[in-house]
Amino acid sequence: MNNNSVSFFPQINKNEASILFKAFLFFFFVLASWYALRPVRNELAVQGGIYNLPWLLMGVMAAMLIINPIYAWLVSRVSQNKIIVYIYSFFVVNLIMFLLLWSFAGDEGRIWTGRAFYIWANVYSFFVVSIFWVTMINFFDHTDSKKFFGIISAGGSLGAFFGSTVARYFSTEICGNSSISDLGPMTLIVFSIFSLLFAIYFSRSFKPRHLDNNPTEEIGGSSLEAIKNTINDPAIRNLGIYVILFTMLMTVSWMISLGIVQDWSQDPCERTALFARIEQIVTPLTLLMQLFVASYILRKVGSLTILVIYGVLFAIAFMAYALYPTITTVMMVVISLRIFEYGLNKPTRESIYTRLTKQDRYKSTVFIDTFIARSGDVIGGWFVRGLVGTGIAVLSVTWAVLPFALLISFMGFQVNKAVEK
Repeated sequence: MNNNSVSFFPQINKNEASILFKAFLFFFFVLASWYALRPVRNELAVQGGIYNLPWLLMGVMAAMLIINPIYAWLVSRVSQNKIIVYIYSFFVVNLIMFLLLWSFAGDEGRIWTGRAFYIWANVYSFFVVSIFWVTMINFFDHTDSKKFFGIISAGGSLGAFFGSTVARYFSTEICGNSSISDLGPMTLIVFSIFSLLFAIYFSRSFKPRHLDNNPTEEIGGSSLEAIKNTINDPAIRNLGIYVILFTMLMTVSWMISLGIVQDWSQDPCERTALFARIEQIVTPLTLLMQLFVASYILRKVGSLTILVIYGVLFAIAFMAYALYPTITTVMMVVISLRIFEYGLNKPTRESIYTRLTKQDRYKSTVFIDTFIARSGDVIGGWFVRGLVGTGIAVLSVTWAVLPFALLISFMGFQVNKAVEK
């Protein structure tokens, strides 16, 4: 293909525009549901202490390991068209249970409900998003994915902004108080339930196509197939290593930035305002990237360049932290990494997933986006905690993690090489 002939905006006909708009709304409500719950999860994490996060992350990873075979068993035995309905309905029931427990449990019960909710919320956030993308990669082919996945991601960004706005409205009394009010969680959970129900409604338009003569057939295979393929299949294995590396580096970057923020201010309200300001910058810039730039870059430069450049961006970020540990650096690094991840790298990975076999699209991709991704978080958390525990300053971790930033570029090359075969 002649790259010079690539137009800036993808050519979209009337039928494609209709289904693209439905996918846009589908993802909008998926992320609106999650981002309304995110402040509750984050508040519980802060109350538990930053340096206890590695333990909580291990709990999340263990939950992912237990749930993935159950999910794989389910999708092996149900119609492809019913997977979204079954999984999302299960999460709706979970939300109703947490709502009832939070409403009627006593103080001791709420403590345990809060701990369970923290782990559950992390499982929820990754499964609802991962299963959404499973639906997309089984509906759009590889060529369509390069045209549409950036725009569909923009729907998620708008949904995240909408959910965060609703959460902020109902959680204004958090700042300056020791706990979340009764009204906040109840309202946010109800909002999340309705958002997920809307997502189920829009999911009905995305029955698998381009793939099977009988799209209602079961996926088949075993409950442990995703784990075996992640070990044995070179393409799946390389994708798994790549995801472990970038989530590890994201966690290390996050913990380093939290240390700088804590040194910058001891006022929780001022810190909250800083994080809110970052969100206000990240969301519109990511949205612009997804709507107007991602499709062009994916079609123009291809997957390889995007996968490889991630490591270079991480290396620059960690050197910036080491040389200029200021709050301005935190803002620049966090904003840059998140825009690149959600605006370019995530659509690129999902585009690569369209090239996998049917069973890998339903099972291995979810295993990678849930358990493997959480494993990277755990490794990153213990990497920082372990080095700091030996007397190494937090900022010195930036130099220790630099080789991993370079390794991710190599793995990006290996991922592209494996899927191109």
